[in-house]
Amino acid sequence: MIIERTHYFAKPGQADRVLAIRRRACEVRVRIGLPAGTIRVKADPAADGPDVAWECAFPDDATHRADLDARAQSAEFEAVRAEMKAVIGRFERLFESRAAGAGGWAGDIDVRTLSYAPEEHVFRSGTLELKGYFFAPPGNGPYPCVIYNHGSGLTEGHEDNAAPNIPILLNSWGIACFFPHRRGYGTSPGPTWRSECSAPEFSAEYNAQLVRRLTAESDDVISAHAYVRTLPRVIADRIGVMGSSFGGVNTLLAAARQPSFRCAVEFAGAAMNWDRNPTIAAHMIDMARKVRMPIYFVQAANDFSVRPTREIAAALEGTGVPFKAKVYPPFGHTPYEGHFLAGRGPQVWGPDIRHFLETHL
Repeated sequence: MIIERTHYFAKPGQADRVLAIRRRACEVRVRIGLPAGTIRVKADPAADGPDVAWECAFPDDATHRADLDARAQSAEFEAVRAEMKAVIGRFERLFESRAAGAGGWAGDIDVRTLSYAPEEHVFRSGTLELKGYFFAPPGNGPYPCVIYNHGSGLTEGHEDNAAPNIPILLNSWGIACFFPHRRGYGTSPGPTWRSECSAPEFSAEYNAQLVRRLTAESDDVISAHAYVRTLPRVIADRIGVMGSSFGGVNTLLAAARQPSFRCAVEFAGAAMNWDRNPTIAAHMIDMARKVRMPIYFVQAANDFSVRPTREIAAALEGTGVPFKAKVYPPFGHTPYEGHFLAGRGPQVWGPDIRHFLETHL
């Protein structure tokens, strides 16, 4: 990837004019078939640095050269450029390329260069041979990796078999993603969770059955971690874990049981069960106190219950467990939409979770 960045240092009293001209330049770019790019201004006008900056990312050298040629051949763009020269005292143009993985952050990978179809892998968990789907940024890496855990709705023949939305987002940040199908879900063998939680719903027996089942599923997440460590495109000691709903519960349980995870992001774990299943609520709080890596608890305010995030956070205060917790504003109109914040709302949580992963993964 090539990133072009231009800096404009305005003559005295001309900063607003520089910004207006740069905006017109972006409008011209769009009219001649080029991407607009991004304009930035100083947060503090008295601070050092350019008054206005513009940047645009290009997937390769050829695309960037074609962009430069299109600008040079546009009389309208050249006129705007001449107008800009009259109001700036200094100009800088920077060309940067993305560094490859090899233990550092790749980051900001153009999604047009990514593969949207994952590789199917088979990994063993106890006596079961389970399926998992691996998404990686371009090249050989190696890259940090996140294991992403699905919720309870992933059934056999499910239309969202590989859930590419979150893996592609992670890949664009320079992070590989492994999406395991736990026992009895999707393309993996084993009894379904409902067949193992057959007592009357939310009876004491059912509540205990659900804890046992999810604990067994967390074995699969831990086995996925062991498998991912062997992949040559993954940095073995930089693997995180993330998931939503039942996948959020499994994220917490696996993080508590496998200290080699670097960090964890838990979306909406047990939000549909917490108010009626005190057994799982107590178990999750107990397991949260066993976590030693940084962990982030996330929900939307209109989820079925935000007690999981609030009560786990309250229980961890003062314990030394490194955690963050955030309840975002309502996402959508219904509790179901709020519950699906992880998969459907990465525009909402993306900046926060990216910063968390870049800090801890």
